[in-house]
Amino acid sequence: MTDEFENLDRRPLYARVADSISAMIADTGLRPGDDLPSEADLCARAGVSRVVVRGALAHLAGAGHIKLSNGRKAQVIAMNPDVLENTFSHGLATSQFSVNKVLEVRRGVETSTAALAAENRSDAQVAQLLSLCELMEQAVGDPDAFAELDYRFHLCIAEATDNPLYVYIVKPLREIMKHSITVGRLAQSSEREQNRIVEDHRIIQRAIAIGDARGAAAAMEAHFSSASDALTRNETETTTGPTP
Repeated sequence: MTDEFENLDRRPLYARVADSISAMIADTGLRPGDDLPSEADLCARAGVSRVVVRGALAHLAGAGHIKLSNGRKAQVIAMNPDVLENTFSHGLATSQFSVNKVLEVRRGVETSTAALAAENRSDAQVAQLLSLCELMEQAVGDPDAFAELDYRFHLCIAEATDNPLYVYIVKPLREIMKHSITVGRLAQSSEREQNRIVEDHRIIQRAIAIGDARGAAAAMEAHFSSASDALTRNETETTTGPTP
């Protein structure tokens, strides 16, 4: 008898109504900027009270799917990277994953973005990447400025893919990326290593500029390999002391 009830939906009623509203948004083809039906209409469709509908709308707003404004109907909004950014930042702050894990994810995603950027980039994006490389070279002695420029370089590559999902993935990683960039630079602190980091970015930029997808992917892979290896060496030396 127990098995027959295992699949019962025991979530609060507002959560189930929120699912129904999400399905309605998809089924009716609503797009960012479009209004949802009025609260009264949603109550009638769902057969529930205004309290439940308002709870459902608040749930969807918290998830970043709609916008609520006083005196106006709820409105569908574009994907909001801030929702993921808060989750990722919380995960790093509470040690639910390490910088090495961040590098693993970035390595997989950004090798693909580099190749796609080489195929789809505009002349303006090529110029922007070159400008960022030059600014990074000038900011080698300023860790915070360098980290921000490094993040903007990788975001520009994501934008150059002409795929908004890559931008949506990279944007929420802003603070985590900047943290991993700073940690990576601390593990590669010599002047030679600092110059190599800048040169890594120049090699990536040049491959994207000439439309060499394979070369851009290989350059990005090499860049992350160097960062990961340096971080691993640094962690080993911190734990066991430097190798004689």
